[in-house]
Amino acid sequence: MSKESSKDLHIIPRDILPDHVIGLVEAVYSLGGSVDPMYVGDITGESIEILPKVVDIAEALNLIKYENGYLYITEFGKKVAEADVKRLRKLLREVVILNKVEPLYEIYIDLKKRKKISKEEFISIVEKYYKRIDEDIIRNILVWGTYLQLFKMNEDDTEIILIQNS
Repeated sequence: MSKESSKDLHIIPRDILPDHVIGLVEAVYSLGGSVDPMYVGDITGESIEILPKVVDIAEALNLIKYENGYLYITEFGKKVAEADVKRLRKLLREVVILNKVEPLYEIYIDLKKRKKISKEEFISIVEKYYKRIDEDIIRNILVWGTYLQLFKMNEDDTEIILIQNS
């Protein structure tokens, strides 16, 4: 059994980006803090295939909760929705590390020790968490790492480096 199906881990869905999660949080917040999930796709413009995964990761990050058929924004979700970009990134970075969201957490911990890893090592870590590896998942994990200011790829695309303000 792969780690992707393990319920003990919080794993970034392969096709979900930070914008998806932030868009959901902002939509629920702007609607007064609760919404019937049936209408969220219309509001956010997300497809029916993507939306459940966005809800799952937003719930894992304690941004929203699903209860009695409705999505509710959490207190933490309100802080995120009200934050400026710099604060938003900091809040999300902290919750990703605190909740050990993979593969971001493993990459970050490795980089905290070593400051940089090869692209091959990065891919090897990502492979532990997904059944199928392709350029899209590699790019999406890099997008998450860069957005959260945890890590980024170096200029010649050979190494992943720690972003120092992590």
